[in-house]
Amino acid sequence: MTSAETQVTPGHGAVEATAATSTGAILDNVDGTGDERPTEADSQRALMNILEDIDSDRIRLEATQSAILNILDDFDAERRKVEEANLDLQTVNEAMRSFVAVAAHDLRSPLASIVGFSALLNESWETLTDENRRKFVATIDRQSQNLSRLVDDLLTLSSVEGGSMNARPEAILLEEDILRRLGLGPAEAGNVSVSCSPDLVVWIDPDHLGRILDNYVQNALKYGEPPVQITAERRDGMVEVRVIDRGLGVPPEFVPRLFGKFARATSPKTAAQKGTGLGLSIARALAELNGGETFYEPNVPNGSCFVVRLPTAAVPLP
Repeated sequence: MTSAETQVTPGHGAVEATAATSTGAILDNVDGTGDERPTEADSQRALMNILEDIDSDRIRLEATQSAILNILDDFDAERRKVEEANLDLQTVNEAMRSFVAVAAHDLRSPLASIVGFSALLNESWETLTDENRRKFVATIDRQSQNLSRLVDDLLTLSSVEGGSMNARPEAILLEEDILRRLGLGPAEAGNVSVSCSPDLVVWIDPDHLGRILDNYVQNALKYGEPPVQITAERRDGMVEVRVIDRGLGVPPEFVPRLFGKFARATSPKTAAQKGTGLGLSIARALAELNGGETFYEPNVPNGSCFVVRLPTAAVPLP
């Protein structure tokens, strides 16, 4: 019995030992699995952080690309501005060369006539007939006026661009002023009609109004065809004065340059007339100096219509 018990006891112990060993192994495995779970979570978090960093880098890259594209757009816009400025400078240079040529001719021609006829009168006064004397004096007077007009244009343009010209506006009865000015040139007045309300009043420097109207009328008579009509009416709180002719009108491609300095359209009618191309630019400058504006409209069915919009005022006291 003792031997049997002795045999059984070791067997029972072996089973228990085996069970204990298995249990320990299981626990070890469980403990090992538990150690792996936090490692996977850390890896996932690290991966998420990497993905977030990549996304942040992508956003920064896109922002950088957008900024670069904006800079390139700005460069392109500036390049276009420089190209446009160069074209404008080229146009101005060409206009200046043309103006110098025209001005030199317009200055030299009247001066030559004045000097020549003055010398002839001085040297041959006694031998000249009264009729010839009157013709020579009339020629000197006409050329002097042409020369004076050119000098006035140059001085006006210089004063306007230099900012030294001021406007001294006052209330002016428009119809009365127009008729008075047209009365200074009977030959021209016969080709010009006026349609204006007697009580229409404008607020403008009188000298500037005279220059604007004179430049408009001279332009219509030189480059258009009679009859020339001056109309005026109130519109949108301003007074609109229109000078209309029945000529061929302004070529459409030239309209944007019409009120520019030294602007002269290339047409047979224009080429046949003397002028510096300053009249309309001076008219615009003087109108704007007095709070007005100028623009061009085609006349229907043919001809040109030059418009100046001027501030209005109450009827001045007599």
